[in-house]
Amino acid sequence: MSGSEFEDIRGRLRILEARLEEVEDREAIRNLIVDYARACDQGNDPTLLGALFADHAVWECEGFGRYEGRARLCDALKGIAGEKIWWSLHYMISPRIEMDADGTRATVFWYLWESATIPGGVSGKPEPHWVGATYDATAVKQAGRWLFQWMRLNPNMVSPCAEGWVERPFPDGSARAPYFLNTEPGAYFWCACGRSSNQPYCDGSHKGTGIRPLKFNVDSEKLQAFCGCKRTGKPPFCDGTHLNLDLDVEL
Repeated sequence: MSGSEFEDIRGRLRILEARLEEVEDREAIRNLIVDYARACDQGNDPTLLGALFADHAVWECEGFGRYEGRARLCDALKGIAGEKIWWSLHYMISPRIEMDADGTRATVFWYLWESATIPGGVSGKPEPHWVGATYDATAVKQAGRWLFQWMRLNPNMVSPCAEGWVERPFPDGSARAPYFLNTEPGAYFWCACGRSSNQPYCDGSHKGTGIRPLKFNVDSEKLQAFCGCKRTGKPPFCDGTHLNLDLDVEL
């Protein structure tokens, strides 16, 4: 066998090794998603979650806030579970994984279908809900392990089972929960005083309080989470302050 034939074989082996490594990396990322679901279903266990995120990872979700740093986001997710999601069963569906050319970074997308027990906004009693959402994430390979670097949960519905997502795609907003609304393009006034009977919008009830509503514009139809507790750091939008976490929330 000639030297050129040996080189050709070596080249083919290198290609096969690279393809095998990519297959193994994709499987590791799928397992990472499953491990995240299992941690969520154990009350957002911070020890289990901590093993899945890089040191300076970011987790964010409309209506729940943005948290940066592994320890901080794990504490925040644990707090969210204690305050808003008392039981859950996550179904992570159809992950799409796009690997970067160097094989150390990947862009990941998947669907979420979840059954959950969530306290009622008015009664505070446990109520069964269906949750439909998608996830966007970035995963990185560090010291041979795949970890989440960034993750965003995009809720499409959090619907009480008794009424269904047609009647109530999201729970009612309140002083302890955001108002999830689909807004049309236009100008709006957000209630800052908490007295309006047309929450989260102003109805004029602030007169005499010295508190003025906040005018804001919407440029396209979109689902947005509006603050109901009136303590947000990013009015008129919810930044997770209502969760009463002992954290400095940033969005």
